[in-house]
Amino acid sequence: MEKIIEEINAKTDLAKITITSMPNVPGAASELFSLLGEAGFNIETISQFSCAKNFCDISFTIREKETDEVVEYLRSNVIFSDKELKSSIRASDILIDKNIALITILGKRIATTPGFAGKIFSTVAKLGVNIETISASLMMITFLVPKHRADEIVNTIKQEVE
Repeated sequence: MEKIIEEINAKTDLAKITITSMPNVPGAASELFSLLGEAGFNIETISQFSCAKNFCDISFTIREKETDEVVEYLRSNVIFSDKELKSSIRASDILIDKNIALITILGKRIATTPGFAGKIFSTVAKLGVNIETISASLMMITFLVPKHRADEIVNTIKQEVE
């Protein structure tokens, strides 16, 4: 029988940037990520959450070594300056977390295996680790965890779930 998990890895050279209280209007995410792309920044993952009263928090991961450059770009060109901007985006704050790892689980059978995501998340919970963000598709589950726990999580999932 074919394994559910074909590949699992941890990427620890990332940082998570969260932009808080960004307007939740059509085109805001498009504008933000288009500007970051035009500036040469490659975004690894994106999560939008905490939508209330027309505002949302949006997080994305980038290479950790680009953190200062991305934050400076955002502060001076996109959302926190009163001068004429390249963008109409406004937000409350930028939060930075350099203590993250992106766990990625790939497998063709993920979507057709009932309870698989629950089993993965239960395994992580048994280690006492809180998952920060989750993204899933038909063949992939990704989630952010504290960097110093990444190897332990990957090894435990390999032992208990594969």
